[in-house]
Order: sequence, then structure tokens, then C-alpha cells
Amino acid sequence: MKILPKILFAAVLTTAASSCDDFLDINENPNAFTQESVAPDIILAQALTNTAAIYTGNNPSYNSYASWAAGYWTKTNTVSGYGEEQTYNYSTAYYAGLFDNTYDNLNDYNIIQTRGATTGFPNHAAIARIMKAYGFLLLVDQYGNIPYSEALKGAGNVTPKYDKAEDIYADLLVQLKGAIVDIDAAHDDATARLVSREDVVFGGNMDKWKQFANSLQLRILLRESQTASDAINNEVKTQLAALQNAPDGFITSDVVVQPNYAINAGQQNPLYNRYAYTAAGTGATERNYQVPTQYIIDQYVNNSDPRVSQLYTRGARVIDGVNTPGYIGGVLGEASPPTVGTASASTRQASRFLGANSLTASGGIIKGANAPTPLMLLAEQKFNEAEAETRGLFTNGEAEAKKDYLDGIKASFIYFYRPASTSLGAINASTLAGATAETPGINQYNTFIATTEAGGANVANPLVNFDVATTKGGLGKQEIIIYQKYLALNSVASVEAWDDFRRTGFPKIPLAGQAAEAKFPARLLYPLSELSTNSANVPTGVTQYSKIFWDVVD
Repeated sequence: MKILPKILFAAVLTTAASSCDDFLDINENPNAFTQESVAPDIILAQALTNTAAIYTGNNPSYNSYASWAAGYWTKTNTVSGYGEEQTYNYSTAYYAGLFDNTYDNLNDYNIIQTRGATTGFPNHAAIARIMKAYGFLLLVDQYGNIPYSEALKGAGNVTPKYDKAEDIYADLLVQLKGAIVDIDAAHDDATARLVSREDVVFGGNMDKWKQFANSLQLRILLRESQTASDAINNEVKTQLAALQNAPDGFITSDVVVQPNYAINAGQQNPLYNRYAYTAAGTGATERNYQVPTQYIIDQYVNNSDPRVSQLYTRGARVIDGVNTPGYIGGVLGEASPPTVGTASASTRQASRFLGANSLTASGGIIKGANAPTPLMLLAEQKFNEAEAETRGLFTNGEAEAKKDYLDGIKASFIYFYRPASTSLGAINASTLAGATAETPGINQYNTFIATTEAGGANVANPLVNFDVATTKGGLGKQEIIIYQKYLALNSVASVEAWDDFRRTGFPKIPLAGQAAEAKFPARLLYPLSELSTNSANVPTGVTQYSKIFWDVVD
């Protein structure tokens, strides 16, 4: 491992400037600072912004990788390539940047935590502690065993050992609990520096950081709740019983990063910048390369789900010589992919992501250049609570599981219909209980849920109507919960859906048509950079089909 600290700087944090794009301006001379002298508040905003980009929109990003793997995306006939996406023949170069970029980001948080604990910035240190757990979780879930206990030592140890994934999971829970304790201690410390606008997630609200830490614990515990180890499963049950009644509760709104994205070079929302339009108004390089799969489109259309029109444009196909509009997707690995141009007798015109079709459009996935970037959706949290409840891991019962299931769908509608320009403050202040008919997405949600009532299109649909959903022993109604969660995470937090699929086997997404073997991949391969610099410690015998410890469902 040859990752050494690279400290990030934002001009707004060292000046009195207040322009809307300050957090994305890098005007300071990096040579003026060292790891030993930089104040934690100097680099927090940029570290958080980089995490969001790595998670959702960067090249590479966890979201883009998982959007292919989890059945959301396929290719068009505009571009060749995408062989690894269609065959699962992964190489050490495939998405290799995720490994190095995540560790680089973790180095920044490590500096914030280390410096913060000794220089009067305990709140900043606690935020960094939470975000380190967030980043390490991403790495473990895609790579399994990774450098952890000896990582982030800089030049002090460039060949760290690899820790077992399950051991890292256990310590991530310790770190998240510890961060909450740190925040409480800082609250009582009159000398502790407060967090201000450098917190581009919660604006310095440390109670919300504690809630986020609890929600991350729930994500971790559910992910390892169906392993082949009785010891792990029993420990999960014990910890979930305690977490259910955590004093600070869980997140109550989407967790997003908003460093004041703007239509300027280097300052746009990363997902929009990569897959829609540049700051100059020209189409992004990859704008015409990927489209939705027919599978994901069908899940909305077949369920009379109005979100389909908020996520995608209509495509077309020529039927009996007539150009016939409709929601048209592709099939991953097919010999004749669709086009983004005009349909012909031999080629379908694919639906596009709404928002990538024109500069004036705004959709649910591609919202706009100034839209915030999610770190965790409230929909995920509510579905996680519903799963814990239907499985008896939380003791609230099936009625509460249904309520949280419906709240998960409601939170998804609100996210997908929320305008790009909604402020960070407004998002953080929002609650599901406070949603009204004036809240974007609520009327569409009510229309959708009405289809489960007598005479409605989904009254007997076990993938929409919770009351008629299949119950499977101790797993309860997990299948319907994971299915609707999959629809809520679509192309925004796809890596969580991909992890759920490997953990539960739901939903039943189709295998790529060119799959080299009749099975899905289970992980990414360690990058060549790691094999070249830390070969003595890199686990051997690993293939893309080697499962993470929590992946036990075939």
C-alpha cells in the first residue's frame, strides 16, 4: 500500500469569503500546510465532498459500479466496451481507483481525527471517526479482508497487514459508538471548538451526526445478520436489541452533502457532471453510454408506479412501421443494444435518465448541477427498520414493520421528486411526519399506495401490498421490503442495493447475457497497485466469485 496523506484545502475555511462556491474553490497553497499543522476545520468540507463523489458520481464511484452489477444499467449501441460489466470477467484494473481513492479519503479523516483530538476540535474528530467507519465499510463490502489496524500510517507503514472482514465489522461498531460518546463529551467541554459551515452535511448539528452513527450501525448489523456464524448472528441480535432504544434515535431526513454545487467547472454535482452535462452546457462524455435496463423499468411499469416518469423519459420502438412510444430499456449483454437516437425497424430507442435528456430537464436520479449528493437515503433507513421489525430483530412488531415499509416508499417519493435547488437546511429540517400535500412527491405517493386498496391494481400484488406479501419463517416479509428498497436506491445508492442482493438474494435480477459463468460476481479484485506494493500481505486465491463473509445466500 503506497497511499500517503494528501491534504485537501478549501479557501472558504481560511478566509472570510462567503461566495456560494467557496467550498469548491481551492485557492490556498497546499505547501503552506503540513499534516502536523493543519487545523481540522480546514479540510473537513473537502473531505466530506470527496466522500460523496466517490460514493455516487466520481469516475470511478461505488454507485456506478453497482448500478451495472445490480441490474439498473446497461449499455447503448453508441459505445463499444463494457466487457467486464457484461461478462463479469473482472481484472485487477476494473474499478481499481475505488480502493486507492477511498484510502486517500480515509487519510484525510484520519488527519482530522488525530489533530482534532489534540488541538481542541473534538467534534470534528468525532465526525471524522464516523466517516472513517463509513469509508471502511464501503471497502470491506466490495473487497472483504483489507488493511485496517495497520492502515493510514503513512510512511510509517506502507505494507500494512490485512485484517479479517468480520473483525473490521466488529470494530466499526465500536468506533461508531465511541464517536457518539465523543460528541457527548465535547458538548460538556466549554473549550471545544464548535462545528460550523465547514460541515456540509449537517451544518454543525451534532445530534444529527449521532443519529447518522446509529443508522450506520443498523446498516452494518443487518448486513451481517444472516451469516453462517452463530456467534456473529447472536451478537447481532444483542446489539440490535440495544440499538433499537438508542437515546439519539436514527436519521429523520436524507443525509446529503451540499458544498454549494454550481454550474462552474469542477463545482457541479458529480453524478450530473459525469452523466449529463458539463459546466459549458455540452453533453458529458458518458451521457449517451448507459441507459436503464428493461428489468428496472418493468418493475415500475408493471406495478403502476408513477416514479417511472420522474426517473426516465419515454423511448420508442417501431411496430408494424409505426413509431410507438413507451418506456424502453436494454438487456445487459444483449447482441443488439438500443440507441439513444431515433428508433428504426431494427433498433429500439431507449428511455433516458430524465435530467440527462436536456439542459432544462430535471429528474429523480439526475436532478441538476446544483443538487446535493446523498450519503444515505432516509428510505434506506426506514426499510432497514422495517426489515429488523419483520424479522423480530427489533421488537416493535409487524404493524410497525408495515408503517416503516410505507415510510420507506414515502421517503423515496420525496427524494426522487424533490427539486435540485432545495437547500441543505430545508432537507435537514424535513421529516416524514411534516410532509403535506404541498411536499413534492406526496401526491404521487398517495396515488401509488391507493393502488393497494380494494379494486386497485396492486391489491393482490405481493411486491407492493404489504398485507399480502409472502412471509418466510424467521425472515418475515423481508422479500417485499428489499424489493421496494431496491426501487428506492435506484442509481443513487446502488451499492447498498447490490450489497442487499448478495446478502438476501432479492430482488431476482437477471444475470448478464454474456456472463462468463452462470453466477453473479461477489466482489471486486484487489487493484494492481496493491499487488505491486504490498504483495506479501494481499490475500491469495481470491477471484470475483470469492464471497464476503456475510454473503451466504446463493
